[in-house]
Amino acid sequence: MIKITIDNREIEVKPGTNVLQAALDNGIDIPHLCYHPELVPSGGCRMCLVEVEGRPNPVPSCGLQAAEGMVIHTRTEQVEAMRRDIIDLFVSDHPLNCVVCDKNGACALQKYAYEYNVAETSFDFELSRTLYQDDNPFFIRDHQYCILCGKCVRVCDEVVGAHAIDFSQRGFVTYIATPFDVPLAESSCVFCGSCVQVCPTAALLPRNKIGKGREWELERTRTVCGYCGVGCSLEYALKDGEIIYAQGFADAPVNGEFLCVKGRFGWDFAKQPDRLTQPLVRKDLAYELGLTDEPWELPETSVLKSKPKAENYIPVSWEQAIDITATKLADIIRQHGGNAVAGLASARCTNEENYIFQKFMRVGVGTNSIDHCARL
Repeated sequence: MIKITIDNREIEVKPGTNVLQAALDNGIDIPHLCYHPELVPSGGCRMCLVEVEGRPNPVPSCGLQAAEGMVIHTRTEQVEAMRRDIIDLFVSDHPLNCVVCDKNGACALQKYAYEYNVAETSFDFELSRTLYQDDNPFFIRDHQYCILCGKCVRVCDEVVGAHAIDFSQRGFVTYIATPFDVPLAESSCVFCGSCVQVCPTAALLPRNKIGKGREWELERTRTVCGYCGVGCSLEYALKDGEIIYAQGFADAPVNGEFLCVKGRFGWDFAKQPDRLTQPLVRKDLAYELGLTDEPWELPETSVLKSKPKAENYIPVSWEQAIDITATKLADIIRQHGGNAVAGLASARCTNEENYIFQKFMRVGVGTNSIDHCARL
């Protein structure tokens, strides 16, 4: 460990740690827009400028490696004036419609503009990026809100490895684009939404979030993704019990902030009106078991060949459903042996749950006929 001093506070950090991360890890806030701990620092936004004793000019703290005995000042008059001017430049090419913006309350630029009291720009610029792209079913790209921090480009390159987007053009007309400006669906984009996760403004927004509620109106619930057995953690933002969008979070043990397209966008099944909420038993079996007094016969068209109809079933408790299943399985095994039973595991279960399932089938039922469909 090495010792450095930030704002008159001595801290210990690991060798190789950049000053910005060292400060953040120790509860010292240094403003930043383009930095992310999982990405190679670019120093593009210049918001994280600090003064280092012995150096003539302020330097970006994200690209400054901590050294033994280094003394850093993050809130000097010169640095604060520079940050205010930088925010002024960002705001000069950015819509000031925070009142109706869907990122209101979660926008990093808005946060710093408020902190440095930059209510309007002192520059007479017109918006140079006005392109609005609605070319995929998952998120929108509104270039007028883009501050060209490059986080979306870098996460697509360094973390995802898709290389689907990059900077296009130069100067005031620079914007983020796919190769040859093809739609995202025709590019190498895998729609994981990592670019949406790291975007500090409203340039990238989940489609389901638009017009669905302010950030301060949303309730946060952390859970485990219901798809594959990797067990990625995610956080749902809900309003009135309805999922608005999903995202990762930094301290998730398996995946951090990053998710695949299924985890981030594939949760719409959870709010389908015809989703089953309790076990159902077909009416003929229910009559046979004495759960209903109404006799019923299975229609000629088998339910196995057509979509089951709700009127052909009655709801039962979980205890009843488990008892019925256990009784039927025991009858089949007693009459025909364990190999007359096969098990199909769910790809939406965890690895541990699938392990228990195959153990139950092999030891409890007595069959090796087990399959698993992971093609979700």
